[in-house]
Amino acid sequence: MEFQEAVENAIEESGDRNFRQSIDLIINFKSVDLSDPNNRFNEDIKLPYQADEDVKVAVIGDTLIYNVENADRTLGNDELEDEYFDNPSNAKDLAEEFSFLIAEAPLMPKIGQQLGQFLGPRNMMPDPMPPGSDPTDTVEDLRNTVSLRLKEQPILQLKVGHEEQDMDQVARNAESVYDFVRGQMPQGDNNIKSVLIKTTMGPTAEVDN
Repeated sequence: MEFQEAVENAIEESGDRNFRQSIDLIINFKSVDLSDPNNRFNEDIKLPYQADEDVKVAVIGDTLIYNVENADRTLGNDELEDEYFDNPSNAKDLAEEFSFLIAEAPLMPKIGQQLGQFLGPRNMMPDPMPPGSDPTDTVEDLRNTVSLRLKEQPILQLKVGHEEQDMDQVARNAESVYDFVRGQMPQGDNNIKSVLIKTTMGPTAEVDN
């Protein structure tokens, strides 16, 4: 079946729940040597539509925060100094609360030096922007961004939407991820064993690939 049909079937087969279920895309791989770092990937890609309403973006730096109105949190230079540079371990909380960080480029060396040991391992180093830039569009782009990480296990699973979302949007998100992933594989579709759509509590629906 195609992606949209799989999304529809997954929702139908799941039945009614007392909470809003997310919809995941699951890709199982075959005949790919993941001990070779060249066959792994750790990428952020922008989806056509926002898949996760819990994505939060923080903007850091005096000249950026005055230009942005859609960030979930803004941190001026003084607040960054007092709350994080003086207490670097607090950066763990920052990494756990937010999905993405944006910072003025001149702040990046000190952020790396002071906070890198807490942000780096969590893949939460900020995206740099020139001083005085308007981060508004970048914030919106990041809300539509998902992280794809294929490491030691031959499986990738991520949220591509939720059951109350337009099913065409969810299907297009899932197809965008699939197109990207097969482009990363040394043998393309031949390295993909199965493609599945699943709600939080429901059975899987398989997509033809």
